Amino acid sequence: MATDLLGRATTAEEDAVLAVYDQLRALVATDLPPCTAAGLRAALADVATVVTDLGLRFEHLLDEGV
Repeated sequence: MATDLLGRATTAEEDAVLAVYDQLRALVATDLPPCTAAGLRAALADVATVVTDLGLRFEHLLDEGV
């Protein structure tokens, strides 16, 4: 079980959101057709907002080249 930015244990639902976030980040980092890459980046941006709002992680995706 993971913890959020405040050190609290995450719920099963929060862990599922983080799994989706990590899967999208991994996919965006691969060599994909342009339309696929654009769609996944858009999806990642939306999920990143949820992850940040929940205080699960705080990352600047642009700083990491995503």
